[in-house]
Order: sequence, then C-alpha cells, then structure tokens
Amino acid sequence: MAGSYASTESDVSPLVHARLEGLKALAEHVEEPILIFNPQMELVYVNPSADKIAKDCPLGSTLTTRPSHLSASNQSPCDPCTATYLFRSNVQDLATPSGSVSSVALPETCPMLRAVAVKGETGITHFAVLMGDRGSESVVVARKEQGFSGLPPRQERAVGEVPQRTIIGESEPIQRLRETIQLVAVSEATVLIQGESGTGKELVAKTIHALSHRRARPFVVVECSALPETLLESELFGHMRGAFTGAIVDRKGLFEEAEGGTIFLDEIADTTPGFQARLLRVLQEGEIKPVGSNRSIQVDVRVISAGNQSLEELVKAKRFRGDLYYRLAVLPLTVPPLRERPEDIVLLAKHFLDISTGQHGRPALALHPDALKALTHYAWPGNVRELGNLIERAVVTCRHSTIHVSDLFGSKQLEGTKGTDGELRAVSKAARRVAERDRILEALSQTNGDKTRAARLLKISRSNLYNKLRLYHIL
Repeated sequence: MAGSYASTESDVSPLVHARLEGLKALAEHVEEPILIFNPQMELVYVNPSADKIAKDCPLGSTLTTRPSHLSASNQSPCDPCTATYLFRSNVQDLATPSGSVSSVALPETCPMLRAVAVKGETGITHFAVLMGDRGSESVVVARKEQGFSGLPPRQERAVGEVPQRTIIGESEPIQRLRETIQLVAVSEATVLIQGESGTGKELVAKTIHALSHRRARPFVVVECSALPETLLESELFGHMRGAFTGAIVDRKGLFEEAEGGTIFLDEIADTTPGFQARLLRVLQEGEIKPVGSNRSIQVDVRVISAGNQSLEELVKAKRFRGDLYYRLAVLPLTVPPLRERPEDIVLLAKHFLDISTGQHGRPALALHPDALKALTHYAWPGNVRELGNLIERAVVTCRHSTIHVSDLFGSKQLEGTKGTDGELRAVSKAARRVAERDRILEALSQTNGDKTRAARLLKISRSNLYNKLRLYHIL
C-alpha cells in the first residue's frame, strides 16, 4: 500500500501534474502520514507513513487491504473534513490565500490536521494534500538507498536539522514556509522562489541547499539581471579561447563550478528569450555547451531560481517561455512580504541588532518601546532587507545605549508632530525616503556606478534617477 498511487485526472494542466509529482516524491521521505485526494474523494496517492493512521481516518481505514488499487473508500469522511473543505472552497471561495487550511474546527479524533490545495492557473483546487500532525515540525527522513554519483559521503547531520543561518520568525506564514523548505530540500527537483525584493529569497535558497544532500558541495549565486545575455551565457556555461573578443583562455562556467551542488539563478525573469532557450536545454538534457564549443558537458547541478515578478503573468504576456517556466516551477515557493507578518518584526529587529552590534564592536544596545512600535506600524516596502539596513545604520550612528525613533528615522522629519498617528505618518514618510536612498545606493554599487544600468535596475528613467541623486545628496 505505502507509496502507491492511482491515475489522476486528465483535464488538469501539465504544471499541476508536475507539482503533484513533486509532492509525491517529497512525501516518500517525511514521517507524517500523507494522503492525496481528487475532487471525487478518490485516493490519488498514499505515502509509506500513512499506515499509522489507517485505523483512525475513515477515508484511509481500508488502505492496508488495498495494496495495489486506490479508489474512494466506502467510509464517509469526518464532518468537517479538511479535504472536502478545500474542494468546497472552489464554489464558496472559503480557502485561505495560501491554499492551506488552518481554521477548520476538526473533530478531536481526526489525525489529518493539515491540508494544502494543489491549484491550477485559474485558482481551482484539483487535489487536496492531507498531512497528519506529529505535534512538531516536519522531519525529513533521508532514505539510505538515495546516493548521488560522484558526491562525497553525506554528513551525519539529519536532513531536517536547521542550519546556522535560518529564517527568523514565528508567524504562521513563516512556519509554513519553513515546513515546506524542509520538504523540498530532500528532493532533486527544480525550485522556483517568488517574492518581493528584500524578502529573503536568497536565504531561502541557501537554506534549501544547507538542508539537502548537496550541502557539502558548492552553492553558487548568479545575478541574472546584472549581466547582458552574452556575458551571462559565458559566466554560466563557460567559453573557449577565441569565442569572442577578450576570450584569451578557456574558462569554466559556473555550472561546472557548482558540480554536485546547487546553482541559484536570481532575477530569472530578466533573462532574454535566447538565454531561456539555452537554460531549458540544460534542465532537459543535464548538459551545457560552452560558448564557442561544439562539445557538450554533462553536469550534476540542482537549479533553484527566483524572481520578484510573477512568472505566470509573464508567461501569459508572452514575455517568458512557458516551457521553461514549467521546468523551473516544479516546486514553487512564495516568500511572504514583511507587512504580512508584522508579529515577526520585533524578532527580526532584535536579531539584526545583535548581529550589527557584534560586527561594529558596539556594546549591547536596546530598542526603546516607541521605536519598536514605530517599526511594527511601518509598511516596509523594502521588506527584511530594509529593516536590516535601518537597524545597522542606527547601531553605527546611535550615541547612547537605547535606540529611539529618531535614531531609526531621523529627528528632522519628526519635529512638530503630535500624537501617535501623526508621529507614525511622519515616521513612515521618513522611512520611505531612507529606504529609497538605500535602494539607489545599492543599485549604484551593483552596477559599479553606471547610472544608466542603475536606473534600469530601479525601473525608473535616467532623468528621474538624477533628480533623486540630487535630492539625497548622492551626486
């Protein structure tokens, strides 16, 4: 029974099927029991750990007697049932934005306390993934037979162990994200991480790598938007001597440098159609061809990509290849913006405070309650990166042992304000200016002072950039 599955619906998109296959591969390696149902409440998949709940779940009560044929159980589901709730939401629109169920009043005896919807492009739920609760976070179990050719022996640390650099937060969106990361880490499938700028997509990618069997091999970061197509292909795939002006020696590409490890392609949406075609071949064939060479090279590299634009929308607008999107988004993740998890702001602020005081040799500093209140009421357009930069600046410039609102956002903009609402509006305006100045400086740093490229990165005109440079006295 365990690990078996029945044929699925034929009218769902290839992307939904790809996600379903990715979930099945992951479910083989978790201790939680996992069942997958279609809208007809027919069992589509059962993982090896589901034996433990066979006697408790009406829908799984006959699993052990049906090792090779999965279909609808003769039993009726509990009322309410997480699976039927998700399918009912197709009509009643009751599902949570994340597609998970966390607010249904389930019977105390129900062993399947969590459910996730596998949705199509139109938002319709095609499959319900039910997961049993162990009373703690998910633990990924590494199967002994899963070795990778050419890799060194795996370290003894459990796959589910949290690495040193981890994702800070106790909010529900972050807990779900951490749980999903632990699930996808054991897989070899490609991962697409989407989220606004500054949310920590690279940290998510590093965490996936650190929890994977590839953690002893390189983790290589590629900023796709920082290089034109020809240089990007040379960087990733390498080049032969004489392939172009300046190519005086053969050079290995980053895919070869990342052999056995993970390559992280950031801002993948900014690549050209020509490069996307080359990358699609790498994902399909597992081989690269250096620029100027007729010889293909086999590579063993896991690809994680990221972007702050919706690739689905870009595919619809014909600005991104659909076939490449389906290859990249086998296991899609979304990193929530900071404004959607305000309960994590204080934790993050204190985390950055500890890091910055250590880095800059400052004695221990405290955040004044009014400063914490101002931080939690701010919208954070720059997300976690903006918060980290703001705290670090305050640590460097603060002249006393307690950081006040004025140390964070500047006293000039706060003069003459009255009442909490007025103060917070002034703080918000001041913080936006600080965040905008930081983003401009970061863009100039990334482009080595090239203002034309910096304006392109910031998605503003060159003349607008010059106006802001004068406004913030950067010129």
